[in-house]
Amino acid sequence: MARVETRESSWSFEQIYDEYKTPIYNYVYHLVGDREQADDLTQDTFLKAFRALPKMDANLKLSAWLYRIATNTAYDALRRRKLIAWLPWQDLDHEPADVESADPQEIYGTTELARAALHRMPQQYRAALLLYTQEGFSYSEIAHALNIAESGVKMYLSRARQSFREHYKALEQGGVVK
Repeated sequence: MARVETRESSWSFEQIYDEYKTPIYNYVYHLVGDREQADDLTQDTFLKAFRALPKMDANLKLSAWLYRIATNTAYDALRRRKLIAWLPWQDLDHEPADVESADPQEIYGTTELARAALHRMPQQYRAALLLYTQEGFSYSEIAHALNIAESGVKMYLSRARQSFREHYKALEQGGVVK
């Protein structure tokens, strides 16, 4: 097992990879919307992390650092293809609590509206919302992952929620947010 030595500690890269591979893949997949590309970008993320890890401080907040690398890697790929194709988080695919009385057409419509609303949100707000709601990141971790000030995270999340509401409402009414 390869070990990466830092000033004060030793990291097992295999353990880091095993622990974070699936959550990083899921996060990247929600950013890019393509399974093959998400797989490639996840590998790129861990390759970049492996190369940079020996230079990192022992007090490194590992999860936020990995998500920052993943975010930057995904943004680079999205810029290269000049097409932002985001997908909402997995929670939108769940069934309602009262499955028997729910109208399947209504459930499908609501899910599709939510996906479309998320797709139309600005990418930086979408990423903050995904990290907060799907990954359970703290404000500090989101700030580090997105390379913004911690004081800006609350504003990002507030604007993300507002943007989602506006887009969702406009889509419900058959319109577009300007």
